[in-house]
Amino acid sequence: MAPVSLSDKPVHLDEFLDGVGALLRDKRQRASFALYTMGLLNDGERKSMEPIAARLSGDPASCPAVHQRLLHFVSSAAWRDQAIRDYTTRYAIDAMQTQAPIQSWVVDDTGFLKQGKHSPAVQRQYSGTAGKTANCQIGVSLVFANNISHVTGDFRLYLPESWAADRDRCRRANIPDEIEYAPKWRLALQMIVGFPRFFGQVGYATTVMTSFSCGVA
Repeated sequence: MAPVSLSDKPVHLDEFLDGVGALLRDKRQRASFALYTMGLLNDGERKSMEPIAARLSGDPASCPAVHQRLLHFVSSAAWRDQAIRDYTTRYAIDAMQTQAPIQSWVVDDTGFLKQGKHSPAVQRQYSGTAGKTANCQIGVSLVFANNISHVTGDFRLYLPESWAADRDRCRRANIPDEIEYAPKWRLALQMIVGFPRFFGQVGYATTVMTSFSCGVA
């Protein structure tokens, strides 16, 4: 397998990677982010760390080192995600709106099937993805759409009450103490409230928020 080179990336990714890189602390984090991004965007169905590392390295001997580098960056390196999430959302929204204006805000929840019980917020719960109660995580998303494409603007992991009541378990899964239980509709409402900062359409966002609040009340 030939290794994936950062020089092989499309030219339009340079601006994106430079923008995120400016928000990261040092050149090692910037390089790790670029590697991870290329791993997510290149060919291959499996997007977990080990398959990404195998595709990036192209050499079985170097694969473990690449795997550990990616794991460290994603799971234990010290960097703040909110500024990066804001930048990437703004970048995607701007690109989408060059095609057509945003027409819809879509709220949805999605189940991610899991094995075991140690992944953050995993438990047996209903998943629309599976169409039944299963061992899974649930995420709530806010998506912006027009008649050509759609962009995920924000995404929150749903923390079940059983998890929120067990802070030791949360800490073992690296869930911060300030993250408490919130029903899915409240997670959606929090995301909607936060989005006037991207559009400057406070009146529109307030209308959406009011309509959504009435719908779940």
